[in-house]
Amino acid sequence: MAFAVIEQLNPIMTDTRRSSNFCLLLLVLAGISVASYPQAKSPQTALDQALERMAAIGRDFHSFSADFTQRKYIAVLKEFDNPESGIFIYARAKDGSALLRQEFRAPGHKILTIKGGSAMVYQPSLNQASIVNLGKNKDKAEFLALGIGQSPAKLRETFNIEYQGEEKVDGAPCSVLQLKPKSSSAAAFLASITLWISNSNNLPIQQKLQEPNGDYLLNKFSAEKLNSKVADSDFEQKLPKGVDVQQIK
Repeated sequence: MAFAVIEQLNPIMTDTRRSSNFCLLLLVLAGISVASYPQAKSPQTALDQALERMAAIGRDFHSFSADFTQRKYIAVLKEFDNPESGIFIYARAKDGSALLRQEFRAPGHKILTIKGGSAMVYQPSLNQASIVNLGKNKDKAEFLALGIGQSPAKLRETFNIEYQGEEKVDGAPCSVLQLKPKSSSAAAFLASITLWISNSNNLPIQQKLQEPNGDYLLNKFSAEKLNSKVADSDFEQKLPKGVDVQQIK
C-alpha cells in the first residue's frame, strides 16, 4: 500500500526526484514505526529491572504497614468465601528475623502475630489463642510479606522467579512476578506466590498464595506506608485472663 501512495504523490516527478523522495519517505515511515512501536523488553530484562527496583526498597527497609483485604478462593466450589479486612504490619528484628502482625477487624476480630520464631493466633470472640513454635519453618513466616524488603538474591535462593508481564490493579500499572518454591517441602503446601509490584512505589499491592489443590489466598494492600515507626508491642499480644491457650508443636 505504501508503494501505491508513493506512486500517486507526484506522477510527473523525474526518476531522480522520485527515487530521492521515495528514500526520504521510507526514512520517515521507519521513524514513525519505531516511535509508535517501541521494542518490547525481553522477559529476563523485565524481571531483572523489577527485581532491581525491589532491591532499592530493600536496602533501606525498616518497616511496612498497610490496610489489607483478603479473600480465600475454594477451588472445589469455584467461588470465594467472605472477604476479610484489617491492618498488616511487617518489620525485621535486629537479628534479621521476621516481625509480623496481621489483624483482621471485619467481619470478625482475629490477630496473628509472629515474633522470635513463634506465631500466635488470638480470636477474642472465641476466647481462644493458639501458639505455634515455627522451628525450622520460621523462615516461611515471610511468605505473607514476600516482595516487601527482601533482597532479590535471597528470593532467588528460595524461589524460581518468572516475569508474567504487566497488569493493572485498581488502575495502577504493576509488574507481575510468579515465585515457585525450590524446596519440595515448601511446594507441598504452597505451589506458587504471585506478586503484583506497583510500578510507582515498587511495593506489592496484591499477592496470590496458591496451594497445590487449587485453593488460594488473594491479598490486596492499600494505604501503604514504608519505614514508618512501628512499636515492638505491635508484634506482641498480652492475652486477657481466662483465655484458653493451646500450644501447638
